[in-house]
Amino acid sequence: MPNRLVLAIAIVLGFVVAVPAATTIKVIQHGLALNPDSAVISRGDRLIFTNDDDVIHNIHIFGPGGEDDSEDLGLQKPGKSLSYKFDKIGAYRVRCNIHPSVKMSVQVK
Repeated sequence: MPNRLVLAIAIVLGFVVAVPAATTIKVIQHGLALNPDSAVISRGDRLIFTNDDDVIHNIHIFGPGGEDDSEDLGLQKPGKSLSYKFDKIGAYRVRCNIHPSVKMSVQVK
């Protein structure tokens, strides 16, 4: 049965349809590290990376598909934020291409 029809029937019958809201999690770059350095999130959640260091960083996200499944968000000046929405289930790695110690793991369920 198409989703629209199911939703219409639920509304007519007075059912409450719960749609989970996406979560936004703040990640701080400080002291040449990401805090937190790991996260377990749901598909559709977003991480916002804020550079609280006095140096330029870079955010590069490697998805469940490995090296071919990556996105480089580019350079990030001090005080600036970048965000990324995690749309695929699986294990991700996040790192700064400039500073190898700036890294974290993300598990999307």
